[in-house]
Amino acid sequence: MSTIVDKKKKIFGNIAAARTLTEGLPKLKTSSSFPSINNGGNSISFLTDLIKSLIGYEALLTTLVDILTYSLTETEREIKIALKQDLKNIVSCGVDPHLPNFIKSTGAGIVIEANKVDFIDLLKIDPNSIGGKLSYNDITNPLFSSTDFNTFLYGAVQDDGNPHTWNNIFDITFNSIGNSTRPNNTFTIKANSSYNNKTLTDLNNNFIDSLILFNTPNIVNKIIDIIFGSIATNVKKTRKQLETEAQINAVIDKLVDTDSDDIIDDSYFTFTNDEVYVQQQDAGLRSKGVVKLECCNKVAASVPVSFLTNFNDEYSAATTTVDKKDVINNNLILMANQNTTNSPNPSDHYPIKLNFVQQIINNLIKAIIGIILSPKVVMIFIINYKIIYGPTAEFNGPIDFIKKNKVLFNRIMKKISGIIIKILLVIALKKIAELTGAVAAKRQIEKGKNQLTQILSLVGVPQEGLRAIKGLT
Repeated sequence: MSTIVDKKKKIFGNIAAARTLTEGLPKLKTSSSFPSINNGGNSISFLTDLIKSLIGYEALLTTLVDILTYSLTETEREIKIALKQDLKNIVSCGVDPHLPNFIKSTGAGIVIEANKVDFIDLLKIDPNSIGGKLSYNDITNPLFSSTDFNTFLYGAVQDDGNPHTWNNIFDITFNSIGNSTRPNNTFTIKANSSYNNKTLTDLNNNFIDSLILFNTPNIVNKIIDIIFGSIATNVKKTRKQLETEAQINAVIDKLVDTDSDDIIDDSYFTFTNDEVYVQQQDAGLRSKGVVKLECCNKVAASVPVSFLTNFNDEYSAATTTVDKKDVINNNLILMANQNTTNSPNPSDHYPIKLNFVQQIINNLIKAIIGIILSPKVVMIFIINYKIIYGPTAEFNGPIDFIKKNKVLFNRIMKKISGIIIKILLVIALKKIAELTGAVAAKRQIEKGKNQLTQILSLVGVPQEGLRAIKGLT
Protein backbone atom coordinates (compact mmCIF):
# COMPACT_ATOMS: atom_id res chain seq x y z
CA MET A 1 0.00 0.00 0.00
CA SER A 2 1.34 3.44 -0.90
CA THR A 3 2.22 5.74 1.96
CA ILE A 4 0.98 9.32 2.20
CA VAL A 5 4.44 10.46 1.10
CA ASP A 6 4.31 8.23 -1.99
CA LYS A 7 0.86 9.49 -2.88
CA LYS A 8 1.95 13.12 -2.54
CA LYS A 9 5.02 12.51 -4.70
CA LYS A 10 2.83 10.86 -7.33
CA ILE A 11 0.45 13.82 -7.38
CA PHE A 12 3.26 16.34 -7.80
CA GLY A 13 4.92 14.11 -10.40
CA ASN A 14 1.72 13.93 -12.45
CA ILE A 15 1.29 17.70 -12.26
CA ALA A 16 4.91 18.26 -13.32
CA ALA A 17 4.46 15.95 -16.29
CA ALA A 18 1.24 17.69 -17.31
CA ARG A 19 2.83 21.13 -17.02
CA THR A 20 5.79 19.97 -19.10
CA LEU A 21 3.40 18.72 -21.78
CA THR A 22 1.51 22.03 -21.81
CA GLU A 23 4.67 24.16 -21.43
CA GLY A 24 3.72 25.47 -17.98
CA LEU A 25 5.69 27.22 -15.26
CA PRO A 26 9.40 26.57 -14.53
CA LYS A 27 10.02 23.26 -12.82
CA LEU A 28 10.54 23.45 -9.06
CA LYS A 29 12.72 21.19 -6.93
CA THR A 30 10.44 18.74 -5.14
CA SER A 31 12.68 18.34 -2.09
CA SER A 32 12.88 22.03 -1.16
CA SER A 33 9.90 23.57 -2.87
CA PHE A 34 7.25 21.11 -1.64
CA PRO A 35 7.91 20.64 2.11
CA SER A 36 4.43 19.20 2.68
CA ILE A 37 5.57 15.93 1.08
CA ASN A 38 7.20 14.93 4.35
CA ASN A 39 5.13 16.87 6.92
CA GLY A 40 2.30 14.44 7.63
CA GLY A 41 -1.35 15.34 7.21
CA ASN A 42 -1.28 19.15 7.25
CA SER A 43 -3.95 19.94 4.64
CA ILE A 44 -3.15 23.66 4.34
CA SER A 45 0.53 23.03 3.68
CA PHE A 46 -0.32 20.35 1.12
CA LEU A 47 -2.84 22.57 -0.69
CA THR A 48 -0.43 25.51 -0.84
CA ASP A 49 2.20 23.15 -2.27
CA LEU A 50 -0.38 21.92 -4.76
CA ILE A 51 -1.28 25.45 -5.83
CA LYS A 52 2.43 26.31 -6.08
CA SER A 53 2.90 23.44 -8.51
CA LEU A 54 -0.12 24.53 -10.53
CA ILE A 55 -0.02 28.31 -10.76
CA GLY A 56 3.11 29.70 -9.11
CA TYR A 57 4.07 32.80 -7.14
CA GLU A 58 1.82 35.54 -8.54
CA ALA A 59 -1.38 33.53 -8.28
CA LEU A 60 -0.54 32.23 -4.80
CA LEU A 61 0.16 35.81 -3.72
CA THR A 62 -3.24 36.87 -5.08
CA THR A 63 -4.85 34.09 -3.06
CA LEU A 64 -3.07 35.23 0.12
CA VAL A 65 -4.07 38.86 -0.43
CA ASP A 66 -7.71 37.82 -0.89
CA ILE A 67 -7.60 35.82 2.38
CA LEU A 68 -6.15 38.77 4.29
CA THR A 69 -8.60 41.20 2.70
CA TYR A 70 -11.88 39.31 2.82
CA SER A 71 -11.69 36.26 5.12
CA LEU A 72 -10.61 37.60 8.51
CA THR A 73 -14.06 38.95 9.41
CA GLU A 74 -15.61 35.50 8.98
CA THR A 75 -12.73 33.95 10.90
CA GLU A 76 -13.20 36.30 13.86
CA ARG A 77 -16.95 35.65 13.90
CA GLU A 78 -16.41 31.88 14.00
CA ILE A 79 -13.82 32.19 16.78
CA LYS A 80 -16.15 34.31 18.91
CA ILE A 81 -18.90 31.72 18.53
CA ALA A 82 -16.49 29.02 19.71
CA LEU A 83 -15.29 31.13 22.66
CA LYS A 84 -18.85 31.82 23.82
CA GLN A 85 -19.81 28.16 23.57
CA ASP A 86 -16.77 27.00 25.51
CA LEU A 87 -17.32 29.56 28.26
CA LYS A 88 -20.95 28.47 28.49
CA ASN A 89 -19.80 24.86 28.89
CA ILE A 90 -17.48 25.89 31.71
CA VAL A 91 -20.35 27.55 33.56
CA SER A 92 -22.20 24.57 35.05
CA CYS A 93 -22.67 22.75 31.74
CA GLY A 94 -24.68 25.54 30.15
CA VAL A 95 -26.80 26.64 33.14
CA ASP A 96 -27.09 30.43 33.57
CA PRO A 97 -26.30 31.18 37.24
CA HIS A 98 -26.38 34.71 38.57
CA LEU A 99 -23.05 36.30 39.28
CA PRO A 100 -21.54 35.32 42.62
CA ASN A 101 -21.52 38.16 45.13
CA PHE A 102 -17.72 38.46 45.30
CA ILE A 103 -17.43 39.51 41.64
CA LYS A 104 -20.31 42.00 41.76
CA SER A 105 -19.55 45.69 42.01
CA THR A 106 -20.25 45.51 45.76
CA GLY A 107 -17.93 42.54 46.32
CA ALA A 108 -14.21 42.16 46.87
CA GLY A 109 -13.60 41.20 43.24
CA ILE A 110 -11.33 38.60 41.67
CA VAL A 111 -7.58 39.03 42.05
CA ILE A 112 -5.35 37.92 39.16
CA GLU A 113 -1.58 38.28 39.01
CA ALA A 114 -0.49 40.10 35.86
CA ASN A 115 1.90 37.36 34.74
CA LYS A 116 -0.93 34.80 34.94
CA VAL A 117 -2.90 36.65 32.28
CA ASP A 118 0.03 37.76 30.12
CA PHE A 119 1.57 34.55 28.78
CA ILE A 120 3.32 36.32 25.89
CA ASP A 121 4.77 39.25 27.89
CA LEU A 122 2.73 41.73 25.86
CA LEU A 123 2.17 44.07 28.82
CA LYS A 124 5.94 44.55 29.07
CA ILE A 125 5.92 46.29 25.68
CA ASP A 126 5.09 50.01 25.54
CA PRO A 127 2.30 50.53 22.95
CA ASN A 128 3.96 53.78 21.85
CA SER A 129 7.28 52.09 21.04
CA ILE A 130 8.06 50.84 17.52
CA GLY A 131 7.42 47.23 18.48
CA GLY A 132 4.40 48.24 20.56
CA LYS A 133 2.71 49.97 17.65
CA LEU A 134 2.98 46.68 15.76
CA SER A 135 1.66 44.61 18.70
CA TYR A 136 -1.33 46.62 19.95
CA ASN A 137 -4.44 48.06 18.26
CA ASP A 138 -6.11 51.48 18.67
CA ILE A 139 -3.30 53.19 20.58
CA THR A 140 -5.03 56.18 22.18
CA ASN A 141 -4.17 58.91 24.66
CA PRO A 142 -4.91 58.00 27.39
CA LEU A 143 -4.34 54.33 26.67
CA PHE A 144 -7.18 53.14 28.93
CA SER A 145 -9.68 54.84 26.58
CA SER A 146 -8.73 52.41 23.77
CA THR A 147 -11.27 50.12 22.09
CA ASP A 148 -8.67 47.32 22.18
CA PHE A 149 -8.66 45.43 25.48
CA ASN A 150 -4.91 44.76 25.42
CA THR A 151 -4.18 48.47 25.00
CA PHE A 152 -6.78 49.32 27.66
CA LEU A 153 -5.15 46.88 30.08
CA TYR A 154 -1.69 48.37 29.52
CA GLY A 155 -3.19 51.79 30.24
CA ALA A 156 -4.69 50.46 33.48
CA VAL A 157 -1.26 49.11 34.48
CA GLN A 158 0.31 52.52 33.95
CA ASP A 159 -2.40 54.21 36.05
CA ASP A 160 -1.47 52.21 39.13
CA GLY A 161 -4.13 52.00 41.84
CA ASN A 162 -6.98 53.65 39.93
CA PRO A 163 -10.04 51.73 38.66
CA HIS A 164 -10.96 51.78 34.97
CA THR A 165 -14.11 50.51 33.32
CA TRP A 166 -14.12 48.36 30.20
CA ASN A 167 -17.26 48.90 28.09
CA ASN A 168 -19.47 49.05 31.19
CA ILE A 169 -18.71 45.34 31.70
CA PHE A 170 -15.72 45.16 34.04
CA ASP A 171 -14.15 47.56 36.53
CA ILE A 172 -10.41 46.78 36.65
CA THR A 173 -7.75 48.13 39.00
CA PHE A 174 -4.03 47.36 38.77
CA ASN A 175 -1.96 47.46 41.96
CA SER A 176 1.80 47.15 41.80
CA ILE A 177 2.05 47.00 45.60
CA GLY A 178 0.35 44.09 47.34
CA ASN A 179 -1.23 43.73 50.77
CA SER A 180 -2.60 40.98 52.98
CA THR A 181 -5.21 39.98 50.39
CA ARG A 182 -3.24 40.25 47.18
CA PRO A 183 0.36 39.87 45.88
CA ASN A 184 2.29 42.57 44.05
CA ASN A 185 1.39 43.39 40.43
CA THR A 186 -2.20 42.21 40.37
CA PHE A 187 -5.47 43.08 38.69
CA THR A 188 -8.60 43.31 40.87
CA ILE A 189 -11.63 42.71 38.67
CA LYS A 190 -15.28 43.36 39.43
CA ALA A 191 -18.34 43.23 37.22
CA ASN A 192 -19.73 46.66 36.52
CA SER A 193 -22.81 47.57 38.59
CA SER A 194 -24.99 47.17 35.48
CA TYR A 195 -24.37 43.40 35.71
CA ASN A 196 -25.33 42.88 39.35
CA ASN A 197 -28.62 41.25 38.32
CA LYS A 198 -27.40 39.53 35.15
CA THR A 199 -26.03 36.05 34.54
CA LEU A 200 -22.43 34.97 34.12
CA THR A 201 -23.23 33.90 30.58
CA ASP A 202 -24.50 37.43 29.84
CA LEU A 203 -21.23 38.80 31.17
CA ASN A 204 -19.15 36.35 29.14
CA ASN A 205 -21.04 36.87 25.88
CA ASN A 206 -21.05 40.65 26.15
CA PHE A 207 -17.34 40.70 26.93
CA ILE A 208 -16.50 38.50 23.92
CA ASP A 209 -18.68 40.74 21.72
CA SER A 210 -16.83 43.82 23.00
CA LEU A 211 -13.48 42.50 21.77
CA ILE A 212 -11.77 43.25 18.48
CA LEU A 213 -9.68 40.13 18.20
CA PHE A 214 -7.52 41.05 15.23
CA ASN A 215 -7.23 42.93 11.96
CA THR A 216 -5.13 42.53 8.83
CA PRO A 217 -2.05 44.51 9.95
CA ASN A 218 -2.16 42.75 13.33
CA ILE A 219 -2.15 39.34 11.63
CA VAL A 220 0.59 40.21 9.12
CA ASN A 221 2.76 41.66 11.90
CA LYS A 222 2.30 38.50 13.94
CA ILE A 223 3.07 36.15 11.06
CA ILE A 224 6.22 38.00 10.00
CA ASP A 225 7.36 37.98 13.62
CA ILE A 226 6.72 34.23 13.90
CA ILE A 227 8.79 33.57 10.78
CA PHE A 228 11.56 36.16 11.11
CA GLY A 229 11.43 37.55 14.66
CA SER A 230 11.21 41.10 13.31
CA ILE A 231 9.26 42.45 16.31
CA ALA A 232 10.86 40.11 18.86
CA THR A 233 14.28 41.49 17.94
CA ASN A 234 13.06 45.08 18.13
CA VAL A 235 11.54 44.71 21.62
CA LYS A 236 14.44 42.50 22.77
CA LYS A 237 12.41 39.51 23.89
CA THR A 238 14.32 37.13 26.12
CA ARG A 239 15.55 33.76 24.92
CA LYS A 240 13.21 32.10 27.45
CA GLN A 241 10.18 33.90 26.01
CA LEU A 242 11.18 33.00 22.45
CA GLU A 243 11.53 29.34 23.44
CA THR A 244 8.08 29.48 25.06
CA GLU A 245 6.65 30.85 21.81
CA ALA A 246 8.41 28.08 19.89
CA GLN A 247 6.71 25.55 22.20
CA ILE A 248 3.32 27.16 21.57
CA ASN A 249 3.86 26.93 17.82
CA ALA A 250 4.94 23.30 18.12
CA VAL A 251 1.73 22.43 19.98
CA ILE A 252 -0.31 24.24 17.34
CA ASP A 253 1.42 22.24 14.60
CA LYS A 254 0.56 19.00 16.40
CA LEU A 255 -3.10 19.98 16.83
CA VAL A 256 -3.45 21.16 13.23
CA ASP A 257 -2.22 17.76 12.03
CA THR A 258 -4.88 15.85 13.99
CA ASP A 259 -7.83 14.08 12.42
CA SER A 260 -11.34 14.41 13.82
CA ASP A 261 -11.17 10.98 15.51
CA ASP A 262 -7.72 11.45 17.07
CA ILE A 263 -7.48 11.43 20.87
CA ILE A 264 -5.57 14.49 22.09
CA ASP A 265 -3.51 13.14 24.98
CA ASP A 266 -0.58 14.51 26.97
CA SER A 267 1.88 13.72 24.17
CA TYR A 268 0.57 16.77 22.28
CA PHE A 269 1.83 19.02 25.07
CA THR A 270 5.21 17.43 25.83
CA PHE A 271 8.36 17.43 23.73
CA THR A 272 11.18 15.05 22.92
CA ASN A 273 14.81 16.12 23.18
CA ASP A 274 14.93 16.49 19.41
CA GLU A 275 11.83 18.72 19.45
CA VAL A 276 13.32 20.86 22.23
CA TYR A 277 16.51 21.24 20.18
CA VAL A 278 14.52 22.45 17.16
CA GLN A 279 12.66 24.92 19.37
CA GLN A 280 15.92 26.25 20.76
CA GLN A 281 17.32 26.67 17.24
CA ASP A 282 14.18 28.50 16.17
CA ALA A 283 14.38 30.79 19.20
CA GLY A 284 18.04 31.51 18.46
CA LEU A 285 17.30 32.57 14.89
CA ARG A 286 14.31 34.72 15.89
CA SER A 287 16.45 36.47 18.51
CA LYS A 288 18.65 37.56 15.60
CA GLY A 289 15.69 38.45 13.36
CA VAL A 290 16.61 35.95 10.64
CA VAL A 291 15.50 32.68 9.10
CA LYS A 292 17.56 30.19 7.08
CA LEU A 293 16.16 29.62 3.60
CA GLU A 294 16.02 25.94 2.66
CA CYS A 295 16.14 26.40 -1.09
CA CYS A 296 19.48 28.11 -1.44
CA ASN A 297 22.20 26.65 0.75
CA LYS A 298 20.88 28.04 4.03
CA VAL A 299 21.12 31.70 3.07
CA ALA A 300 19.83 33.98 5.85
CA ALA A 301 16.77 36.11 5.14
CA SER A 302 15.05 38.79 7.19
CA VAL A 303 12.23 41.33 7.07
CA PRO A 304 13.37 44.47 8.95
CA VAL A 305 10.83 45.99 11.30
CA SER A 306 10.73 49.12 9.09
CA PHE A 307 8.91 47.07 6.43
CA LEU A 308 6.13 46.40 8.94
CA THR A 309 5.89 50.00 10.16
CA ASN A 310 5.65 51.22 6.56
CA PHE A 311 2.97 48.64 5.81
CA ASN A 312 0.95 49.56 8.90
CA ASP A 313 1.16 53.28 8.12
CA GLU A 314 0.05 52.77 4.52
CA TYR A 315 -2.79 50.46 5.54
CA SER A 316 -4.04 52.97 8.12
CA ALA A 317 -4.07 55.69 5.46
CA ALA A 318 -6.05 53.55 2.97
CA THR A 319 -9.77 54.38 2.97
CA THR A 320 -11.37 51.78 0.69
CA THR A 321 -11.19 47.99 0.54
CA VAL A 322 -9.56 48.20 -2.88
CA ASP A 323 -6.90 50.58 -1.56
CA LYS A 324 -6.24 48.32 1.44
CA LYS A 325 -5.97 45.30 -0.83
CA ASP A 326 -3.39 47.12 -2.96
CA VAL A 327 -1.41 48.05 0.16
CA ILE A 328 -1.35 44.42 1.30
CA ASN A 329 -0.30 43.19 -2.14
CA ASN A 330 2.42 45.80 -2.70
CA ASN A 331 3.97 45.39 0.74
CA LEU A 332 4.00 41.59 0.57
CA ILE A 333 5.82 41.89 -2.75
CA LEU A 334 8.40 44.18 -1.12
CA MET A 335 8.87 41.71 1.73
CA ALA A 336 9.15 38.77 -0.69
CA ASN A 337 11.78 40.63 -2.71
CA GLN A 338 13.64 41.48 0.51
CA ASN A 339 13.96 37.73 1.13
CA THR A 340 16.01 37.34 -2.04
CA THR A 341 18.63 40.03 -1.30
CA ASN A 342 21.16 37.65 0.28
CA SER A 343 20.87 34.97 -2.40
CA PRO A 344 23.61 35.29 -5.04
CA ASN A 345 21.87 32.89 -7.41
CA PRO A 346 19.07 34.58 -9.41
CA SER A 347 17.52 31.18 -10.16
CA ASP A 348 16.73 30.89 -6.44
CA HIS A 349 14.73 34.13 -6.31
CA TYR A 350 11.51 32.74 -7.73
CA PRO A 351 11.24 29.78 -5.30
CA ILE A 352 12.30 32.05 -2.40
CA LYS A 353 9.42 34.42 -3.09
CA LEU A 354 7.07 31.51 -3.64
CA ASN A 355 8.00 29.91 -0.32
CA PHE A 356 7.69 33.27 1.45
CA VAL A 357 4.03 33.54 0.44
CA GLN A 358 3.41 29.93 1.38
CA GLN A 359 4.94 30.44 4.82
CA ILE A 360 2.56 33.30 5.51
CA ILE A 361 -0.45 31.14 4.65
CA ASN A 362 0.89 28.21 6.66
CA ASN A 363 1.51 30.39 9.74
CA LEU A 364 -1.86 32.13 9.67
CA ILE A 365 -3.32 29.79 12.30
CA LYS A 366 -0.34 30.32 14.61
CA ALA A 367 -0.76 34.09 14.36
CA ILE A 368 -4.44 33.91 15.26
CA ILE A 369 -3.85 31.51 18.16
CA GLY A 370 -1.05 33.80 19.38
CA ILE A 371 -3.56 36.64 19.61
CA ILE A 372 -6.05 34.40 21.43
CA LEU A 373 -3.29 33.70 23.97
CA SER A 374 -2.99 37.43 24.71
CA PRO A 375 -4.62 39.02 27.79
CA LYS A 376 -7.78 40.04 25.92
CA VAL A 377 -8.97 36.41 25.76
CA VAL A 378 -7.01 34.75 28.57
CA MET A 379 -8.49 37.19 31.12
CA ILE A 380 -12.11 36.06 30.69
CA PHE A 381 -11.14 32.38 30.97
CA ILE A 382 -9.22 32.95 34.20
CA ILE A 383 -12.19 34.86 35.63
CA ASN A 384 -14.50 31.95 34.84
CA TYR A 385 -12.09 29.36 36.21
CA LYS A 386 -11.76 31.25 39.48
CA ILE A 387 -15.54 31.62 39.74
CA ILE A 388 -16.13 27.90 39.12
CA TYR A 389 -13.07 26.30 40.73
CA GLY A 390 -12.14 28.81 43.42
CA PRO A 391 -9.83 31.82 43.86
CA THR A 392 -6.62 29.77 43.62
CA ALA A 393 -7.49 28.25 40.22
CA GLU A 394 -5.06 29.34 37.51
CA PHE A 395 -3.17 28.24 34.42
CA ASN A 396 0.51 27.33 34.63
CA GLY A 397 1.57 29.06 31.44
CA PRO A 398 0.35 29.01 27.83
CA ILE A 399 0.86 25.29 27.20
CA ASP A 400 -1.21 24.44 30.29
CA PHE A 401 -3.86 26.92 29.13
CA ILE A 402 -4.10 25.23 25.73
CA LYS A 403 -4.07 21.78 27.35
CA LYS A 404 -6.90 22.58 29.76
CA ASN A 405 -8.88 24.11 26.92
CA LYS A 406 -7.78 21.65 24.24
CA VAL A 407 -11.29 21.04 22.94
CA LEU A 408 -11.75 24.77 22.40
CA PHE A 409 -8.38 25.25 20.71
CA ASN A 410 -8.85 22.20 18.52
CA ARG A 411 -12.28 23.50 17.49
CA ILE A 412 -10.90 26.97 16.73
CA MET A 413 -8.02 25.57 14.69
CA LYS A 414 -10.37 23.37 12.69
CA LYS A 415 -12.66 26.34 12.03
CA ILE A 416 -9.77 28.52 10.85
CA SER A 417 -8.21 25.77 8.75
CA GLY A 418 -11.65 24.95 7.30
CA ILE A 419 -12.04 28.53 6.06
CA ILE A 420 -8.54 28.55 4.54
CA ILE A 421 -8.85 25.05 3.05
CA LYS A 422 -12.16 25.95 1.40
CA ILE A 423 -10.51 28.90 -0.39
CA LEU A 424 -7.42 26.93 -1.39
CA LEU A 425 -9.41 23.89 -2.51
CA VAL A 426 -11.60 25.92 -4.87
CA ILE A 427 -8.49 27.38 -6.52
CA ALA A 428 -6.69 24.02 -6.68
CA LEU A 429 -9.66 22.20 -8.22
CA LYS A 430 -10.17 24.98 -10.75
CA LYS A 431 -6.53 24.91 -11.83
CA ILE A 432 -6.44 21.10 -11.93
CA ALA A 433 -9.49 21.17 -14.20
CA GLU A 434 -7.82 23.75 -16.45
CA LEU A 435 -4.59 21.75 -16.57
CA THR A 436 -6.47 18.50 -17.28
CA GLY A 437 -8.35 20.22 -20.11
CA ALA A 438 -5.14 21.64 -21.55
CA VAL A 439 -3.47 18.20 -21.43
CA ALA A 440 -6.44 16.59 -23.18
CA ALA A 441 -6.47 19.32 -25.83
CA LYS A 442 -2.71 19.00 -26.33
CA ARG A 443 -2.95 15.25 -26.78
CA GLN A 444 -5.85 15.63 -29.19
CA ILE A 445 -3.87 18.12 -31.25
CA GLU A 446 -0.87 15.81 -31.29
CA LYS A 447 -3.10 12.93 -32.34
CA GLY A 448 -4.52 15.06 -35.16
CA LYS A 449 -1.05 16.10 -36.31
CA ASN A 450 0.11 12.49 -36.40
CA GLN A 451 -2.89 11.43 -38.45
CA LEU A 452 -2.39 14.35 -40.85
CA THR A 453 1.32 13.64 -41.39
CA GLN A 454 0.56 9.96 -42.04
CA ILE A 455 -1.90 10.91 -44.77
CA LEU A 456 0.40 13.54 -46.29
CA SER A 457 3.35 11.14 -46.33
CA LEU A 458 1.30 8.79 -48.51
CA VAL A 459 0.90 11.49 -51.15
CA GLY A 460 4.60 12.41 -51.25
CA VAL A 461 4.86 15.51 -49.00
CA PRO A 462 8.61 16.02 -48.17
CA GLN A 463 9.85 15.15 -44.66
CA GLU A 464 10.71 18.82 -44.00
CA GLY A 465 7.06 19.72 -44.42
CA LEU A 466 5.89 16.88 -42.21
CA ARG A 467 8.31 17.98 -39.44
CA ALA A 468 7.00 21.53 -39.72
CA ILE A 469 3.44 20.30 -39.20
CA LYS A 470 4.54 18.43 -36.06
CA GLY A 471 6.30 21.55 -34.81
CA LEU A 472 9.74 19.98 -34.92
CA THR A 473 11.35 22.69 -37.09
